[in-house]
Amino acid sequence: MMPHQGKALHQPLKTPVEGFLSLFEPLPLGLAPMAGFTTAPFRTLAARLGASFTVTELVSARGIRHDPSLKRSARYLQPTGGGKPWGIQLFGRDPDDFVFAIQRLLSEPLYRAASFIDLNMGCPAPKVLKEGAGCSLMRDGQLVSRIVGAAVKAGSAFGCPVTAKIRSGVSPDAINAVEIAKAIEQGGAAAVTVHARTLDQYYRGRADWQVIGQVKEVLSIPVFGNGDLELPGDLEKMRVMTDCDGFMVGRAARGNPFIFRALRGGAAEISSQEWLEAMIEHLDASVEMLGEAVAVRELRSHFAFYLRGFEGSAQLRRQVMEPTGRDGVVKILREAARRRKAV
Repeated sequence: MMPHQGKALHQPLKTPVEGFLSLFEPLPLGLAPMAGFTTAPFRTLAARLGASFTVTELVSARGIRHDPSLKRSARYLQPTGGGKPWGIQLFGRDPDDFVFAIQRLLSEPLYRAASFIDLNMGCPAPKVLKEGAGCSLMRDGQLVSRIVGAAVKAGSAFGCPVTAKIRSGVSPDAINAVEIAKAIEQGGAAAVTVHARTLDQYYRGRADWQVIGQVKEVLSIPVFGNGDLELPGDLEKMRVMTDCDGFMVGRAARGNPFIFRALRGGAAEISSQEWLEAMIEHLDASVEMLGEAVAVRELRSHFAFYLRGFEGSAQLRRQVMEPTGRDGVVKILREAARRRKAV
C-alpha cells in the first residue's frame, strides 16, 4: 500500500483561491489531522471511502530541525495512498523552524508529492501548548503573520501552497478567529480552516459555526469549516450558515471511515462485511508499515472506536485489547462482524 503519491502542485499559483481550490472537487470534504489517528493507513482508507483530501498527524517543525534525517518523523509523514490530495501538518512556534522543516521536506521527492503544507494553530493538547505552539499562537497575531509569511516563502520555492488551521479563539472572551485569519491571509496562505470551538472548550460543547461565517465574510482566500459535522445534512447546514468553501471532519471519523459517504447523503446502510473489510484493510496496511507487534498494539485505540455500536461492544473492545498478533485480532473482528446488524 505504501507509498502512493497524491496530487501536488509543481508550478506557482495564479491566485490562492484559483490555485488551491483547483486541487479538489467542488465543496471538498477532508479528513482533519488528528494525533494518533490520521496515520497513512487510515488516511488511505478514508480517501478510498470518500474523503476528498487528508492531512497527516501533526509533526513538530523543531523536531525535523533537530532530526533532519527524519528518523523519528518519517512514520508520521508517509503519503496518503490512492492519488487524492493530501497535506502535511506542522506545528511549532519559531518561524525559522518552519522554514527549515518545509525546505527539508520539499527537497525530497516523497514529501514533495504533498499537495499542501498545513500550519497547526489550533491544537489544544497541553504538551503542544506548553511549547507555545498550537492554539497558543492565537494569542499573538504578529507572530502568526511572521510564521505564515516565512512558511509561504519557503513553500513557494517548490510551488507548494501553505494553509493554516485555527480555532474560534482562546476563550469565550477572546473570539479572535477573524483577526488571526486576516493575519494568515496577509502572510500569503492559500486557505484557512476554522474549528469552531475555543481553546477553553477543548472538544466540549457545540461548535459555533457562526464564527466560520464571520471569517469567510472578510477573507478572499478559501475558508474550510470544521466542528460537529456528524450527520447527513450537516454539510448543507454549515454551507448555508457560513458560505464556506469546503469542510473537514475530525473526531467523527475515528473508527468510521464511512462518514464521508454518509455526510454526502450516500447509502444509509453499511453492511457488516463492509465494516469487517475496512477494519482488516486498516490493520493489514498498518502491519505492513509498522510491523505486526507495533501495529496490533497501536490499533487497539482505533478498534475501540470501530466497535462502538456493535452487539456486545463493551466485551468486544476488551477482547480486542488482548491479542498480540494479527490473526488473533482478525478472529475477534470476524466474530464482531457476525454479531453486528447493518446500521
